[in-house]
Amino acid sequence: MAGPNWAGPNWADDDPAEAPLIAGNCADLLRDLAVTAAQRPPPTLFDVRQWHRRIYAGCVPPLACYVGNFRGDARYAELVDYEVGIGTPMPDGLPEKVGVWARDLQPLLDAFEQGLQRAVAVLDTALPVGQPPATVDELDSVVRLAAEVHGEWLRLHPFANGNGRTARVWAASLALRYALPVFVQLKPRPDDVAYVRAAKRSMGRPPDFRGHHQEAFAVFAHMLTLSLLP
Repeated sequence: MAGPNWAGPNWADDDPAEAPLIAGNCADLLRDLAVTAAQRPPPTLFDVRQWHRRIYAGCVPPLACYVGNFRGDARYAELVDYEVGIGTPMPDGLPEKVGVWARDLQPLLDAFEQGLQRAVAVLDTALPVGQPPATVDELDSVVRLAAEVHGEWLRLHPFANGNGRTARVWAASLALRYALPVFVQLKPRPDDVAYVRAAKRSMGRPPDFRGHHQEAFAVFAHMLTLSLLP
């Protein structure tokens, strides 16, 4: 559900009629990411905005500016104070989990991008292109980064809708970058109870918006193990 106040119309859920289109868009996006994975381009916020546009290509959101743009974007009045949350309302009137306030997002997104670029620079040096991690420690590093990036994206919740989906694209892009299978499906969302619980744990709420991503790492490690079984 959306938070108690938003500048533009609520966009908490997809139109069920658009589900097949979104699933097809996600599949096309994954195929293209697999083709370019070996090039190891630096991950950017521009990338995820383009992913969001591709996921919702052909769909009809409440407002066109919701697609490919972050909450708090001053170019669009409807996004300036657009707040999001999930779960049932708590005694303070806010949902159980709340995305970072729209007004605070941009510097946190910039820090996210910079931190991710530093992390992949280290792994790119250590792991040969086109070869999966050769040791348990290397595999641990990739899965941990995927879980942290996925969890941090959920904590920020930068889009009006589609945050879980784009978080899973981040995880998929990292898996492909390091020659691993895509172990977290994009659409529909994994129905694993542990995944849902871990995703929720990655989010926070006021005043500190603190999330915890360790549970996501354990779930991702399990999902990867299952994907590697013959």
